[in-house]
Amino acid sequence: MLLVPFVLAVLVAAQPGPPVRGDAPSASAQESTPPAAAMPAPPLVASPDACAAESDYLAGFDALVQGEDARAVESLERVLQACPQHPFAPELARLARARLNPGGKLAQETLARPPQVEGTSQGARASLTILQTMHGITQGILLCTIADCDDSRAYVAVSLLGGGVGAAASLLLTKSGLTSGQAAAINSGTVWGFGYGLASIGSFDLEGDKATASVMVGALGFTGLGLLIAEFAQPTAGQVSLANSGGLWSGVVAGLLMATNNNGDTRVFLGIEQGVVAAGIVTFALISRDLDISRGRVLLIDAGGILGGLLGASTLFLLNAEEDADVFLVGTSVGVLAGLGAATFFTRDYDARDDAPTVSVAPTAMGRHGGLGLTVLGQF
Repeated sequence: MLLVPFVLAVLVAAQPGPPVRGDAPSASAQESTPPAAAMPAPPLVASPDACAAESDYLAGFDALVQGEDARAVESLERVLQACPQHPFAPELARLARARLNPGGKLAQETLARPPQVEGTSQGARASLTILQTMHGITQGILLCTIADCDDSRAYVAVSLLGGGVGAAASLLLTKSGLTSGQAAAINSGTVWGFGYGLASIGSFDLEGDKATASVMVGALGFTGLGLLIAEFAQPTAGQVSLANSGGLWSGVVAGLLMATNNNGDTRVFLGIEQGVVAAGIVTFALISRDLDISRGRVLLIDAGGILGGLLGASTLFLLNAEEDADVFLVGTSVGVLAGLGAATFFTRDYDARDDAPTVSVAPTAMGRHGGLGLTVLGQF
């Protein structure tokens, strides 16, 4: 045990000390010591907070979120130049470049919502055939009225002939198919034609055969207009319903407001009604061209107008305001407008589709070396 401190002291003394200043190393020492390899120092990994280009990183991230991929790539490349070891910028830049490729754009388009396109259906042909058969029967009866048919059998024969013409024309002219919107446009034209023909009797003070001819010409003319709209505009059923509702509610509100001015001039009243209804139909038909709206939502909006009018009228009745007819009429029209507006707002997501794919995969060129890969987009 006494030898241990002695041995340690000898070993310490045997260690080479530092070279004396001014003494050059020996040649044998130079030959036995290999030269140190020239290795660069690894770059310091800067944290995102310490990075001088952090503002560019934030701008690139915001651009990527907003879908501005080109601006995102530009900002993230500046970040990589300033901070090559940034922990997030490289992958975000790769994602932005991938989304700029055609494959990435294809994947994005698969998640985009395409507009609804109506297909042809036998139900549309059936609805057109039924209404146009009734149209033909009515035209036959009116024609026989103008012709002063004395025998009731003549009325039956002519009405059957008119119904047969309407049914045959509906079936033969739609062999290639018919959409619900096209059928609705033609049928709506027929209904509005009868309405305008009847209103023209009062607005133009027609009598006798002229009144009957007004109804016939109105129905035929508006049916032809519906055919042109169905052929060239090809509206959807929802768009036709919106145009019809626009004309109908415009006429209702205008009628309620004009009824407050009780001057007894029926011709002026019906003439203004015809103009307002026509303006409502045209206005909402133009608006519907930019909307993807369904017939179901339009029916809900119509229900809102009915409930709003009933609520306004009931409220005024409970407040004993029915004694003042003008207040009652104005309050009912305000209720109709409020109901229509509320129903439009609360059904804003009625036609929203949830059939977009959860995950979409598309081929694309990506990666640091431009290799082939897949772009995956998801909806969560």
